[in-house]
Amino acid sequence: MDNLKPIPEQVAEKMKRSLRIMEPEPVVGIGLGTDYSLVTRTAVNHAGGLKGIIKENDTVIIKPNLVKPALPNEAVTTDYRVVQEVVNLVKECGAGKIIIAEATPYGNVFESANYNKISGAELFNMEECQAEDCYCLRPDKSLTGHDIMIPKVYMDADVVIGVAKLKTHSEYDAGVTLSIKNSFGVPPTRFYGDTYKEQLHLWGLKEAIVDINKIRKPDFVIIDGIVGGEGDGPLWVRPVQSNIVLAGADPVAVDMVTLDFMGFTIDEVRHVKLAAEEGLGIADLNRIKIVGADLGPLKMKFQRY
Repeated sequence: MDNLKPIPEQVAEKMKRSLRIMEPEPVVGIGLGTDYSLVTRTAVNHAGGLKGIIKENDTVIIKPNLVKPALPNEAVTTDYRVVQEVVNLVKECGAGKIIIAEATPYGNVFESANYNKISGAELFNMEECQAEDCYCLRPDKSLTGHDIMIPKVYMDADVVIGVAKLKTHSEYDAGVTLSIKNSFGVPPTRFYGDTYKEQLHLWGLKEAIVDINKIRKPDFVIIDGIVGGEGDGPLWVRPVQSNIVLAGADPVAVDMVTLDFMGFTIDEVRHVKLAAEEGLGIADLNRIKIVGADLGPLKMKFQRY
């Protein structure tokens, strides 16, 4: 899929922005408890909030993890109650349009995850995008060496907020599914084989994940860990009551703090390590400021398949 058309200036600028150096000491906000709205709002506020990111009348994409049809209590998908509070926070910033977008071949995934209960946002399955609805993009210093089909709705939005799920993934694959891996759900499956996007895996999973984030890194990320998932992820996890939401503007930093909470090191999660090496964020826990909780006594040990 060679990109024969010139990239619009605003798209090229967003790609450059993804590769800019992050804050040298990023902040990760923590919210604790079981009240979905309160815990989510607390985490976002502890991370500095969204008002410095979203401007009046902006179009905002919220990208959850909806990997398959699943009920909220299965810990497979981002809980709709967390996403509803993110929508509320975005509206308070004066956004003009809010779109909850995911690329999934399962047509009923929004309904099965109760996303039809969310108010104040449109639901859009990026799987419906045809070639003409996508930009064919390759980041600077691409690791896969391939162009990737990214929906125009995603690239044209003023702000992208990733709302990931805290859960494990096969240790032979991604290791965990957090905010950086969440972007793997952006390219429509139709262009890459079966429901697992086989072609992207063949190019190298960690390299594909990092390339997608290089093309457009979310402006802010949130990880729903109120009920996390462990075991045979990302599809067949066991629910774990972990009572936490993490948030921040640096996805590598947010993932690093989450890994530490889950009982993993960066050497066990290759795509996070690679993302840090490629300049997508800060992985040094000594340089990350955690606001809202002392995670020391709260750390858990998630089990992988």
